[in-house]
Amino acid sequence: MTRRGGWNARLRRRSSGHPVIYLVAPSGNPNFGDELIARGWLRWLAREHPQATVVLDCHTTGQAAVLLAGAHPRLIVTDTIWRINAATVGLPVDIAVEYSADAVRNPGRDPRLVDGVELLRSASVIHFLGGGYLNAVWPHHTALLASALEAGSVSGGRVVATGQGLMPPPDGRCGEHLAALGARFDLFDVRDEPSMSVIGGDTVGFSADDAWLDLDPRVIYDAGSPIADRRFMFCLQSDLVEDAGGVDGIERVIVELIDRWQITGDDAAFVEGIPGNDRILYDRLSPRLPGAAFVPFTALWNHGVPAHPDQVWVSSRFHLHLVAAAAGASGVVVSGRADYYPIKHGSLMAAGSQWIGIDAVGDTPPSAGGFEPDVVATLAKTKRAVAEKIYH
Repeated sequence: MTRRGGWNARLRRRSSGHPVIYLVAPSGNPNFGDELIARGWLRWLAREHPQATVVLDCHTTGQAAVLLAGAHPRLIVTDTIWRINAATVGLPVDIAVEYSADAVRNPGRDPRLVDGVELLRSASVIHFLGGGYLNAVWPHHTALLASALEAGSVSGGRVVATGQGLMPPPDGRCGEHLAALGARFDLFDVRDEPSMSVIGGDTVGFSADDAWLDLDPRVIYDAGSPIADRRFMFCLQSDLVEDAGGVDGIERVIVELIDRWQITGDDAAFVEGIPGNDRILYDRLSPRLPGAAFVPFTALWNHGVPAHPDQVWVSSRFHLHLVAAAAGASGVVVSGRADYYPIKHGSLMAAGSQWIGIDAVGDTPPSAGGFEPDVVATLAKTKRAVAEKIYH
């Protein structure tokens, strides 16, 4: 799909009324990684395009509006595309894709969404922020792309995606639609090499995860926290872990690790990437680790990640791996769903993280560190180049 005339020209042409930059993301659940990416893009846009009207279209608007308040001076939070998508859940994918496009083509199809659809149809750019939400884990999200492409055809705006993790791809007709819709984007950037094969065409590129755009230490880290003085840090999820034996299987692996490394509670802490979900294993393991600290999501979000180069992290969460390794911490990966998490964590290892998998753990904790500082700088520069290609 080509809608030329120039992004810069459109930006200048609409500047008197402020251009509309329309972001689509799974924000507000909350999930540390999803919120981190959304905040990073909003902060970057606040520096580069403070006069633009920036719309964040997400599935959980209330919490997103609270968590991301102040990240951009002209932020609007809505759920238009996600509400259209919710109406297609359970439908055959051919019907879901057509409905998603038609709901934008003909706003009156759902009169409750008319104003939201008109805002979407005014966008200079429609931008799917990075993450792992367009794949076989959530196949119904494929239809989101159809709404965006239809809006772009109305407004003449560019339709782009960055930092996408498409593995495992949906099968059957859903996979065919994902490939075909993605190939119509003006730019489709992925975060891991296997995802390159999902979308065809010359607009597909491979850079890195979107979190690299804005890892400002003043915002991301809380290295001065007393928690950062603890050597062993855990972030363990209870969702999507069936392939690892469920919560019981994760617990058994961590108990063995605690015993092998003789970890004590006063030198350990647990952090929460998704509220509630990541508390479950802390509650199970804390009797073995009296004195172990717990850092809830709200503290992690508001004060930063207590990561330090002298630490050893044990994480199933991808973005806690990224952030802690970027701080120089050593670490161990515990993977959940076998066709999803190993690819995510593997992309960080391929990019330079020196963390190891749980199967490679020895009798002593790893000490190789995380990412080298020059690698962190290169990954951040690579991601900024993608942002500049879209918005400059």
